[in-house]
Amino acid sequence: MKRNILIATALLLLVPLLSGCGVPQEDLDTALAEAQAAKSQLASVQSDLTKAKSDLATAKSDLAAAESDLAAAESDLSSAQGKVSGLQSDLAAAEAQVAALEAAAEEAVVEEEVAEEEEVAEEEVAEEEEAAEEEVAEVSFEAAEYVNEEYGFSVKYKSDWVTQPTGEDELFKAQVPAFVPGFTVSTADVAEGDTLTEVLEGMEAYEFVAESEITLGDGTPAPAVTLNFFDAASGYTINAIATGVQKGDKWIIVNVWTIGMFSPLDEALYKEICSSLTFE
Repeated sequence: MKRNILIATALLLLVPLLSGCGVPQEDLDTALAEAQAAKSQLASVQSDLTKAKSDLATAKSDLAAAESDLAAAESDLSSAQGKVSGLQSDLAAAEAQVAALEAAAEEAVVEEEVAEEEEVAEEEVAEEEEAAEEEVAEVSFEAAEYVNEEYGFSVKYKSDWVTQPTGEDELFKAQVPAFVPGFTVSTADVAEGDTLTEVLEGMEAYEFVAESEITLGDGTPAPAVTLNFFDAASGYTINAIATGVQKGDKWIIVNVWTIGMFSPLDEALYKEICSSLTFE
């Protein structure tokens, strides 16, 4: 194309010369037309070139803007990824905290349930103990009561028995006015024996018939010993049931007795009197 433009330019310059040199008019017109066409083409090419330069400048500007937008987008993406990473970290921490709280809450619920069960069990035991104490403390006979503040205990006996003078180591004594039965509350040193049987053996020439266990008025177990011994003063054989409890350096002994030929041994009644022994 540049070659055609140059030829057209040259023809335009040669037209005056050719005219003066006697070139045929037809050829001259052709050359002139070609020169005019080349000039017109040159103008069009120059216009296209200008537009192409403008388009190039616009494209470069658009490219720069796109590159800037891309850089901003990449920066935003990086920032967003950082935020996502931070949120994921916060979410993991929150989930761990929730799991810990749920575990703590579950443990607290279990502890509360265990505490409630223990409380209920303790209440049931207390109620059973209280019921047992009330059951033991209630006697089937019309009762009087001996209370000893020094050693902190009480014991019930039949209200129609009357108090009698006490002997050595005896704290209290009561019996039927006519004669028998009766009962005695006495003390003995713990050093005299580790068991009730040993203590009683040291006090009298007893013949031991049976050993068993009873429940006292405060719900605690205690030994019960059935025994016989000969009373030289009266000349009679005494039948008795005794119980005893160690308190400090003393044995507290309740002994319910009778003479079988006058009043047979009432095992149920005598054990009931022994069982009414209650310590504070």
